[in-house]
Amino acid sequence: MNTFLQDIIQDLQKEGLNLSKLTYVVPSRRVATFLNKTIATVLEQPIFEPIIYSVEDFISHTAQVEIASDVDLLFDFYNSYLKVEDKNSADSLDEFITWAPTILKDFNEIDRFLVSPTDFFNYLGNLKELEQGHWSILEPKTDMIEKYLHFWKRLELYYNQFTDDCTANGIVYQGLAYRIAFAKAEYQTSLYSKETPVIFLGLNALNLAEEEIIKTFLDSNHAKIFYDNDIYFQENKYHEAGRFIRRYKDDWKYFDHNKLSITSNNFDSPKEINIIGTPGPIGMCQVAGKLIHEFNLETTNLDTTAIVLADENLLLPLLSAIPESIEHLNITMGLTLDKTPIASFFNHLIKLKVEATDQGFYYKNIIAVLESHFSNLLDNSAVKELINNINKENLVYLPFIEIDQKSECSFIDLLKLQILTTSDLISYLSEISDILQEKLIQSGNKRLELEQLLGIHSVLEQIKSIIDIQSGITDLRTIQYLFKQFLPQKKLDFIGEPVKGLQIMGLLETRALDYENIIMLSVNEGVLPAGKSTASYIPYDMKVKFGLPTYTDKDSVYAYHFYRLLQRSKNANFIYNSETNSLGGGEKSRFLMQIETNNIPNHKINHRLYANKITTEKTEPLSIKKDDYYFERLNQIAKSGFSPSSITSYIYDPIDFYRSKILKINDVEEVEEDMAANTMGTMIHKTLEALYLPYVDQVLDKYHFKDIRAQINDAIHTAYLDSYHTANNPQGKNTIMYEVARHYVSKMIAYDEDIVKTGNTLIIRKLEARYSTSIEIDSIGSIKLHGEVDRIDELNGQIRIIDYKSGMVNKSNVGLQPGDYETLITDYEKSKAFQVLMYSYLYSRNNSFTECAAGIISFKNFKEGFISYSIKKGRSFIPQPINTQELEKFEEQLVQIILELYDKDKVLTTKDH
Repeated sequence: MNTFLQDIIQDLQKEGLNLSKLTYVVPSRRVATFLNKTIATVLEQPIFEPIIYSVEDFISHTAQVEIASDVDLLFDFYNSYLKVEDKNSADSLDEFITWAPTILKDFNEIDRFLVSPTDFFNYLGNLKELEQGHWSILEPKTDMIEKYLHFWKRLELYYNQFTDDCTANGIVYQGLAYRIAFAKAEYQTSLYSKETPVIFLGLNALNLAEEEIIKTFLDSNHAKIFYDNDIYFQENKYHEAGRFIRRYKDDWKYFDHNKLSITSNNFDSPKEINIIGTPGPIGMCQVAGKLIHEFNLETTNLDTTAIVLADENLLLPLLSAIPESIEHLNITMGLTLDKTPIASFFNHLIKLKVEATDQGFYYKNIIAVLESHFSNLLDNSAVKELINNINKENLVYLPFIEIDQKSECSFIDLLKLQILTTSDLISYLSEISDILQEKLIQSGNKRLELEQLLGIHSVLEQIKSIIDIQSGITDLRTIQYLFKQFLPQKKLDFIGEPVKGLQIMGLLETRALDYENIIMLSVNEGVLPAGKSTASYIPYDMKVKFGLPTYTDKDSVYAYHFYRLLQRSKNANFIYNSETNSLGGGEKSRFLMQIETNNIPNHKINHRLYANKITTEKTEPLSIKKDDYYFERLNQIAKSGFSPSSITSYIYDPIDFYRSKILKINDVEEVEEDMAANTMGTMIHKTLEALYLPYVDQVLDKYHFKDIRAQINDAIHTAYLDSYHTANNPQGKNTIMYEVARHYVSKMIAYDEDIVKTGNTLIIRKLEARYSTSIEIDSIGSIKLHGEVDRIDELNGQIRIIDYKSGMVNKSNVGLQPGDYETLITDYEKSKAFQVLMYSYLYSRNNSFTECAAGIISFKNFKEGFISYSIKKGRSFIPQPINTQELEKFEEQLVQIILELYDKDKVLTTKDH
């Protein structure tokens, strides 16, 4: 199949031109590589490699200047800005950096399109003044209005000073290079001739400077231009893909006497086009991998196969989906440093220091650093210890430490070190980088990580050189901003053969290159084309007035790239994200819809939908047989004692009992940034214990309650600090939880006080009373039981056993159907009844006992007061005193559940809830 580059070289040979003496200008450096290969394949004799420029390199060569990136020139721009503005009224560098990058992009735009700066900035300043409601006639103007209008009126001065400084230094931003190249173009044409012309290849959407420069070369008869487009798009005057080239044909005088060189008439040739929808970015990558896997490698030439990423963020997941059978793979785009794991690690390190407060480092920021693979590589044991301490001590903020500058700092010490200056932040990052480098070298086989770290080191050195020169950088956030700006500019290049094997590239890298087989991902509206998203201070109407590109122009550029890639292909697979609730998902690109409606006979269009197959599998309940280890642990528990909660955990779910009690696997401790409900319950328990403890065994009266109420604030504050494991006062949501706990405590005090006021005799006998006992079971032996009762009191001579609950408890939870004692060990809904009966059982085995009342006080159901153990009669639950006969029935169930625990043939099976 003839490609665009082959056709051009053949045409040049037919004209008798010496290929080695020509100068070529192509869209990108990648095209230069393929052009060299194409020239080599058509020649029989070796020649010297010709001069091939990318467009930007040609502009730099024509202007005789060096083009620097906008980020590199940002600080030169600030120096120019300070020459215009008084230092006392000028923005600090930290403020300047928030708006300057966008202004630099706009400077680039107006220079590339040769807009008169004076006309443009005067118009812009007046427009800004008018659009803000005629601020110019408001008297008096506020400081904000004055500053706003001052900025737009002075923008031309900033531009003039900056361009003067750049020109003097010989290092310019891209737009200024185009303006200078335009001024020097006529002279530069004299360096070429009709026999050694400049050959412009495959260019499409030109800015005005490029247009004028190319026209100057063409008019001198020292250049030729070849367009890579298809006759189909040129003859269709409404098709976006041919919009720019049609305009050049109509507007350029060169084409009055010269033929427009269109080399392709292939778009309507036979093609198989598959339009594939699949949910999610990962789904698209998997489909691409599946398509590659389905290729017949004996008949399919992978050298003419390309995977094109409209969204270049899919590179890493795509690489995971490429079949291992693919021997030769070339990744054109490279991987920017910001996409690597090590960049994420250093971003977390910077965020940790930037977001530190007077209280220290926020625990989520430090956990984000510690959970990185690189932290574990630096000091695995210390990292684990610190994570455990943060969780165990509930450290929402990790305090700073001071380090002796003479001593050698560990990684953990560096994390805890407070950073106040930008130079200290760079030193801190560099020190961690050096430590990490040593660890990676020691570990061996870490070449990729070392390559990434080298890129990080380069970025840090770049920022360090900037802050050394710019003394005004004091805000740590500026370092954070610069780090994030420089990361995408550093690329990790993949090693591969650029002209062999399966090619993976971005859409812009396909310019002037042709492939028979195409797989394109993310062919969605909003991605291809990108839509109206743009970073500019220039209003849309101004762009139209001054001939600057708008989003509609950019849509035409996308259309050209899309259709140009398709025109010489034979098989094209376009994959779009069909997931409607995702960014860039759901709606396929308008370009796909256009293909569907073109109705070209030779185009066979297939539609497919791939979906992740979701099947519901019936899983058997998890079952575990009791082994020797189980009985060994069970005997240990029997010796130390079964508690009500351990037995009810078995009733709730035997597998949960096995996990927590047998295997001793507890839930992972986590920092309670917001107080958990169980922590609030603990706080309430401790507060009530502290308040009532001085009055145990006393008949409570109104004077006691007066003293108790006076102590509530101190008691609850002490309980908060103790329960929440903190030294700080409650903040945020914890303040609400704190006040809720205070409210519950106050209601409990008021409830007891009302009992006393109505003539009842109330005596607190025990608080947080710990009891234990043992029972003998014939087939097992002695089994110990224990429990802690929140409160035992005496009301009008009757002992009451009370369990506090901070959650919701109803009468049905503490009541039974008549004679239905078996539900105590089969229905977890009756766990509260089981608990109060077991507390009563323990009490009876440790005290002289005839009868007692037992029940729950639910802080979320205070209207019920003391919810007694009860038996249901009709629709009501009638309080049931607990006597010896009742406890005997409970003991029967207690023995049964313990026998079940020891039953060798009873398999532990999970319960559905």
